[in-house]
Amino acid sequence: MVLQQTAVGPPPLPGGVAAVLRFFFNLPQWIQIAGFFLGLAVAAVVLWQLWRRRRATVAWIVGRPRGVKIGLASAAAAVVLGTAGFGTVSWNYMRHDNAFCTGCHIMKVPFQRFSGSKHDSLSCHDCHQQSIFASTRQLYLWVADRPEEIQMHAKVPTRICAACHVQGDREREKWRRIATTAGHRVHLESDSSVLRGVQCTTCHGLEVHRFIPADSTCAQAGCHVNVEIKLGRMSGQTGFHCVMCHQFTADVPLLATRDSAAGTLRPGAPQCFSCHEMRAKLADFDPARDPHRQTCGMCHNPHTQVKPGDALKSCASAGCHDDWRSEPFHTGLRHKAVAERCALCHLPHQASVDASDCSGCHAAVNRRTGGRLHLPEGFDTTRALRRTSWVPRPQERPKGKGDASPPRAAPPAPRSTLAAVSDTFPHDRHKSLACITCHSSSREHARLTFQPPRGCQICHHQAPATSNCASCHTGDDLASNRPATVQVAVGPRPPRDRQVAFAHARHADVRCVTCHTAAVTLDPAAPVAGCRACHEDHHTARRDCAACHAGVELAGAHQEPVEAHVACDACHREATVAALVPDRGLCLTCHAPQRDHYADRECTVCHFQAAPVEYRAHLRRAGT
Repeated sequence: MVLQQTAVGPPPLPGGVAAVLRFFFNLPQWIQIAGFFLGLAVAAVVLWQLWRRRRATVAWIVGRPRGVKIGLASAAAAVVLGTAGFGTVSWNYMRHDNAFCTGCHIMKVPFQRFSGSKHDSLSCHDCHQQSIFASTRQLYLWVADRPEEIQMHAKVPTRICAACHVQGDREREKWRRIATTAGHRVHLESDSSVLRGVQCTTCHGLEVHRFIPADSTCAQAGCHVNVEIKLGRMSGQTGFHCVMCHQFTADVPLLATRDSAAGTLRPGAPQCFSCHEMRAKLADFDPARDPHRQTCGMCHNPHTQVKPGDALKSCASAGCHDDWRSEPFHTGLRHKAVAERCALCHLPHQASVDASDCSGCHAAVNRRTGGRLHLPEGFDTTRALRRTSWVPRPQERPKGKGDASPPRAAPPAPRSTLAAVSDTFPHDRHKSLACITCHSSSREHARLTFQPPRGCQICHHQAPATSNCASCHTGDDLASNRPATVQVAVGPRPPRDRQVAFAHARHADVRCVTCHTAAVTLDPAAPVAGCRACHEDHHTARRDCAACHAGVELAGAHQEPVEAHVACDACHREATVAALVPDRGLCLTCHAPQRDHYADRECTVCHFQAAPVEYRAHLRRAGT
């Protein structure tokens, strides 16, 4: 069979030089080899003779007439220029003329593809670049009839493709669009040793001069060999192409990582649902709550799994949840025994579980296990205690004489459930919170994650200025008077502690945060707790002095022979006494039993025949 060759474009050599060269290279190889060595021998003899006669030759040239010298110089220049020109033409022919390549590579179909493609204006060496030494070696081996030693030309590297495909704005944009697709980013940007040698022609050059990936490219390139579908009824399918499930050309944002690109290659819901409707399994499937973002291939691998249920084994091995042991909730005292049974709490296709919803998860597990597991539910600890019962194990009685056992007494009745214990903590008011907000999941189940009452206050006192204190502190809590300690100083004497009763009802018009200012605890500051912050000017008319100044110790300090109703500034500060008015409130400080005695009248009117303002002068010493 005669193989035809197809040259691309006319050769750039003048005249019939190309034909001569092509004729020479098409001669039998023994003639080419013999001619090559004969030429070397003749050249060596000529050079040796010229070297031996160099002095005589130079002397002969020097002794010639001027015209002869000019002629010899011109001839030498013509030889040099001719040799240089011939070398240049030969170089261009070998490096840029495709006819030179077709002298050895007789490939009809590949060159037909080449001449009919967008690359027909290129020379072979524009893409197939190698050193001159490698080309010379291959030429020698071909002439020497040792083609088995001629290795294949190296694959065209990606940089060669990029050198042309990034020229111009349009081509650059197209190249960028291709280079940023999911499949190209995974294969070209990976630092894996497996993918390090992947080039454009690895996938786009399986057939010579055919750059469109074939259906079987993934396996033919030597990468994904022996990959078959094993899952369920899809096993044995051969009509699927890889890109039917793997979105090789899907767009990936430039700022996305290579892992994101790899995730895009995994089959997602649109690809899987195009064949699998999954109506029964996904009847209540909510894509918005799917933590896997509808990427079915994260769990289901049809190339390694045989049954759909095998996907449950991939939770920790698929590279997604391999850090599950670092979560205290999984390795805690209560959950470590079932930590590897993911499906106990996490339903397939509804894997997102609120770890804080203890009662909801326990109720669901109880339903799914049909009573084999009975986990505590709900916030009502009293109900949980009542549901806990203890039934004594029947004891084996010793047999009596003979073969028959003595009649058994009726089995003891099960011990009644535990006595009702009041739930001191209002769980029903905290149903909006997660159990693990307050309770630890890695230690004993009932252990709190904080120390009360400060832990409670951290949550409940976060925004005192805008919170409604009455939602927790009801009227009943604030109705009774609260004991408080204040300090009362009389003149130059040291202050003394005095117990008084603080009434919230009398301060209803004051905002809570006015007095309760301490962080977290909201305890009142010392001046507020001592009443001085607000009641520093309390020595004025129409005040109930007995609210603070009451008790038998007052009567003892003001008994005879001391005149209790005059010259108060003898002991008390003059500024304090100057602000006092002996009205009914001041009198009741000592005379509390007479509170209801003519309650609508002033005491001084009857007992001192003077109005309180008129009697005010008696409170100070004479002459002051």
